[in-house]
Parts: sequence; C-alpha cells; structure tokens
Amino acid sequence: SAAGGDDDDEDAILSSRTPKMKHLHSVKADVSAPPPPAYKDDALSDGQHEQRLIIARHLAEKIDLSLIPASDLSSTITESNLISTHDLYQAYRLQALNAERSKSRVFVEGAGLEEVNGTYIQGGVHEGTPMYNKEGVWRGREEVFRIFLCTFSNGNRSWSLSIVPKGKAPGKTTDIDFYECPVSYGKGGGLGSPLFGGAADNIIPNKGWKLVNYGQSPVPKFSLVGGCLE
Repeated sequence: SAAGGDDDDEDAILSSRTPKMKHLHSVKADVSAPPPPAYKDDALSDGQHEQRLIIARHLAEKIDLSLIPASDLSSTITESNLISTHDLYQAYRLQALNAERSKSRVFVEGAGLEEVNGTYIQGGVHEGTPMYNKEGVWRGREEVFRIFLCTFSNGNRSWSLSIVPKGKAPGKTTDIDFYECPVSYGKGGGLGSPLFGGAADNIIPNKGWKLVNYGQSPVPKFSLVGGCLE
C-alpha cells in the first residue's frame, strides 16, 4: 500500500543514516587528548640530573668570580650551591683588593711642614667631591691629614689641607688648617679625579696654594697617582 511504502522508505532512510552517525562518533573519539607519556625509570632521571650538576660545577670552576658583582655572589651564586664557601671567600677578597687598587692617590711633597708630605688615599666624599686622607703624627698625636673641598660662610670655595679631628666633619672651626687654595686656581689646570669626571670644581690645583694657621713655607706640590699602590 501507499502507507506501507512510505514506512519502508523511512526505515531505509534511517538505516542509511545510522552508519554515518557511528562514523561521526568514531571520529570524535579519535580527536580526544592522548594519554600522558609514561616516564622513564626514576633512577635514570636522577642520574641525568647528577650528570648535569657535575658539568655545571666543572664550568663554575672556570669562571672568574671576582668579576661578578657582590650582590650576585651573595644571592644567585650562593643559592646555586655550585661554588664552595672557600671560593666565595676568595672572590670577595679579590674584589676588596681590586677596589683598594682602583682608588686614586695624591702625592704631596715639598711642604715646609714635613708632617703633611706623603701619599693621600682617596676615601670619603665632602660636598660631592672626593677627599684624600693620610695617617700621620702631629705634635705627638696620631691624626688624619685630609685634602678636601670646603665652602666657607661667605660662599667662597677652597681646597684645604688640614687635620680633621676624629668624630668631626670637615670644614669646621675645629679643623687644624695648614694650606688652602681657592677653587678658581683649579680651573686652569690641576689634578682631576677620574672617579668624578674631572669637573672644574673637582680639580686639586697645582698652583695658588697659601699658608694658613699652622702651615710652613714653602707650600706643597701635588701629583695625582691613579689606581696603583705605592
């Protein structure tokens, strides 16, 4: 009948579609995430890790630790556990020695007051300018002689060669002054500090020095010795 034919046609259509739906399900299953890979034996993994540590320590022995900033030595390098405590100590020691060698030195000679003559080592800053210091004896007492730049109450600026009492700031009335020289004399040629760019006001003059208070004639001569030990 016509009705039965229609039913047969519908069954044929459904049956023809069923394999296609199964095929779609199979495709969907194929695109699912693959299972995680199985790891190799833990002993082998530990062996590889140990081998890498051996190589890293070997490479670390070839590094000049004294060239690494101290901040990195105390943090990254120490935490890596690749460097021995002895090697770290030696690196800090070399850095300290290199820093000492890099300091500028001013050699003072020819002064009528013999106590001020000698080598002054850069140390400390006053008014944005490096100071130079020399330990010595004055009237039976151990003192520190200093060369530094000072601004007076009238606004004038001068270099001073003085004793600055322990615990006191430079440029005060407590200083024991020997020689001084106005900054203007340094602008025509003097001893520029390589660590401060050698700006005009940072130059120790070669001329223009005069006696003050406890100084004795003749006035001293100055020469800059940069980055070497006496």
